[in-house]
Amino acid sequence: MANIDTASPMCHTSRMTDRQTMNVSLPSDLEQFVRAQVAAGRYRTASEAVREALRMLEAAEHKRLLEKWLYQGLTDAEEAALPPNLLEQGKTHMKGLIDRGLEDARAGRLEDGDVVMQRLEDELKSRLPS
Repeated sequence: MANIDTASPMCHTSRMTDRQTMNVSLPSDLEQFVRAQVAAGRYRTASEAVREALRMLEAAEHKRLLEKWLYQGLTDAEEAALPPNLLEQGKTHMKGLIDRGLEDARAGRLEDGDVVMQRLEDELKSRLPS
């Protein structure tokens, strides 16, 4: 079991001002990975490495929720799990893409979908090793 002290003296984000200590059980390969990251100088402490990993997990969860919003919609609880304004930023971005597409359509800048897909498929195939 790895003891992860989340109360490191270095505070880089506002949410880290109120920290607690948490003991986390890690499989030996992950514990070795964390220790190797610290030994290599990538992080100063195991806590710092684990906090970075959790930030990456949090970002991945936000991405997953944004993708779910795009394809299926979100429950109120899922929306609440996103940082303030992130969903609004996503909506603004999508509206911009739609507006640009409509502008292209009005200007006659359209291509047949099957032709475009075939061109993309051919390009991808050309990148594969022979």
